[in-house]
Amino acid sequence: MHIVIAHLEKVTLYPPVINLIENLLNNKHRVSLVSYDIMSLSTRIIENKNFQYTDIPQTVGSGIIKRYKRGMTRTREGRAAVEKYMENADVLWTTTDLTVRSLGDTVLKYKHIMQLMELERWYPQFKGSKLFKFPIDQYARRAWKVVVPEINRAYIQKTWWNLKAVPEVLPNKPYNMNPGDPLPEMEEALEKMKKEEKKIILYLGFIGSDRSLKEFAQAVEGCGKEYCLYVIGKVSDKSKDEFEKLLKKYSCVEYLGYYPAPKHLLFLQYAHIGLLPYNPSGNHLYISELNALYCAPNKIFEYSAYGIPMLGTDVPGLRQPFEKYNIGICKSKLDVDSIKDGILEIEKNYQIMSENCKLYYSSVNLDEIVNEILTKEE
Repeated sequence: MHIVIAHLEKVTLYPPVINLIENLLNNKHRVSLVSYDIMSLSTRIIENKNFQYTDIPQTVGSGIIKRYKRGMTRTREGRAAVEKYMENADVLWTTTDLTVRSLGDTVLKYKHIMQLMELERWYPQFKGSKLFKFPIDQYARRAWKVVVPEINRAYIQKTWWNLKAVPEVLPNKPYNMNPGDPLPEMEEALEKMKKEEKKIILYLGFIGSDRSLKEFAQAVEGCGKEYCLYVIGKVSDKSKDEFEKLLKKYSCVEYLGYYPAPKHLLFLQYAHIGLLPYNPSGNHLYISELNALYCAPNKIFEYSAYGIPMLGTDVPGLRQPFEKYNIGICKSKLDVDSIKDGILEIEKNYQIMSENCKLYYSSVNLDEIVNEILTKEE
């Protein structure tokens, strides 16, 4: 089949989209990608004979005028590229709500698979606005298939949007765990982890005030000299000062910087325990607070692939796989004492949990799931 993937955002920031591309190419499908920053993808994708792409130019900068120009370019160039590729393609697969809003009625012309990364009741017509809502639910009802990353989200989304069928579930499992050679700027950080004599507790992901890093630092410090906390990821602008203070205060914490997917996987080989804090809040404009409750992190698969037991928040999205496969510990509160208890619980069953992690990773067959999405008629 010839599948057009429209992802009108920076593709390297979305591992699930990279997973989809690699899955389709590995199964001998033709893929035409419309996105940004495509040349930063791995050479095994770029040089594949069944891969072609249109890299949408971006207007750099902030402010209303720059955002407006960026949106107009995204809409104009995105629609033109999709229409060109769809002249001889079988399926249009969109990957985000923003992409559907940008393409608008263009998606209605084709056999459309609408993938959603977040759980949401509604989507704004204009960024940051509650006054004007984009009718994303109407586009979902007219799509051939709707795809979400977690089973509970599927039933919730069906109910909220009055969909005819329960959306398909495509877990956020990495398709290829081969990160390739390290970037030159990674070598010093990798060497630091390699030489670390303490057991490394790893936080990998976005660094913000809601990620309990202070409590993790206090707990790790309280566990004595046996453990240390390594942090990898982007620091939010609002949290930079607070994070700098944390690094100065707690000597057990090491920050290694941010590295794009899939290169970040190189660090996992040295981790002992992986952290998965998810704190539900109603602070987001349109993403439901249920999004965190029914989280679908790719990190749970990344940790599992390396046999790394996990410590996370007690939310259904983590509790269900943790308990079913015995791969981690959930805590209702991520306070200092609970985190320390969680670390000790993992240590008591470490070998079994580590082996179970690899079984969990192998339990999901992405080839079968994507093939069923593409071939099964509703």
